[in-house]
Amino acid sequence: MDCFADKKILLKITACTLMASMTAAMFSGCSGKAEDTEPSLVPTTTTTETEATTTETSTQITYTADDLRKAGVNELNSVPILMYHRVYGMKNDETEFTGGNVDKDGYNRTSEAFEADLRRYYQDGYRMMRLTDYVDGNIDVAFGYSPIILTFDDGIRDVVIQGWNDDGSPILDPTCALAILEKIKKEFPDYNVTATFFLNYKLFNNNDADDRKVMKWMVDNGYDIGNHTYDHKTLGKCDAAEIEKQIGSMYKLLNEIIPGQYVNIVALPYGSPETFPPEKPQYEKIFSGTYEGFSYTTKSSLLCSWTRSYSPFVRDYDVRRLRRIRGYDNNGKDWDIEMNFKQLSEGRRYISDGNPDTIVFPSSDNSKGDWLKNTYGHQVITYDK
Repeated sequence: MDCFADKKILLKITACTLMASMTAAMFSGCSGKAEDTEPSLVPTTTTTETEATTTETSTQITYTADDLRKAGVNELNSVPILMYHRVYGMKNDETEFTGGNVDKDGYNRTSEAFEADLRRYYQDGYRMMRLTDYVDGNIDVAFGYSPIILTFDDGIRDVVIQGWNDDGSPILDPTCALAILEKIKKEFPDYNVTATFFLNYKLFNNNDADDRKVMKWMVDNGYDIGNHTYDHKTLGKCDAAEIEKQIGSMYKLLNEIIPGQYVNIVALPYGSPETFPPEKPQYEKIFSGTYEGFSYTTKSSLLCSWTRSYSPFVRDYDVRRLRRIRGYDNNGKDWDIEMNFKQLSEGRRYISDGNPDTIVFPSSDNSKGDWLKNTYGHQVITYDK
């Protein structure tokens, strides 16, 4: 896969002036959420040898069209959302299945393979971001790098607690997912390590007191917790009342443990339902409802799926049906990690301009004017390839 970390990007640094401050104010987007923002377009600025600018707190970084071309900046391209389940403390050669798979379908991963995955993404020029920021169209990734999002379903084996340090931090089984993430976070501070964990009522399957305590520690230390339904039921087989119970009771539990700190996103068990057709109005209970006096609103749902997700700015992006890549090995076939990231490296990966308030892409990628759809109030800048 292509590695953009090694490309030399020429940067022109100029001191911040009053004009830079005005520019930053103009470029700062509206704070509308994905679920209540109407698709909108703003006038597009095209750069040839003119300069596309982004701002920082004390300097203004200016990129020329040539800088953008060299880095391959394209914010209409795809974003990988990885779907993991259980991470087991095993070496790859301790499993009878392909690569780092612990089961025949590859839903569970060895700790050796999971750590190797994280290192590979980093070396290939990906940097992590929060799922909730992606849903809100707020992609804040350094210039020339690509966003990647990690998600975990079910909670089991993701956080294995062995005790507590005097400072209140958990002592973790070093082979569980959270311990490996923390290890990588210390090793690569610029990786922006984060992940969203989608839970059922059993939480992380330790004891209830430890799970509640670790959830509070996690949200205070850069991780997010979301809804995977209360009992892990197939919602496509449920009526409206049962869907409302499954979604509402889990949100109610999360709000009891980490009030106001969980994300209003649902990972659909078994990816069901995959679509929300008008003849099935009960599926609206996934997105809003009231259970035992507790009202909830869901901004996004995640499928199991098999491949990369769209940029949040393009026509085919659907916040209700976000696709994910299953974190498994299959010798580069059937949409495994290798196949997906090979396709991303072939001109399909989102590459950032470094400014969350602008959307930058080659003008040819929206030549018909119908691919760019949602701007979230961001400034649109194009350049010639």
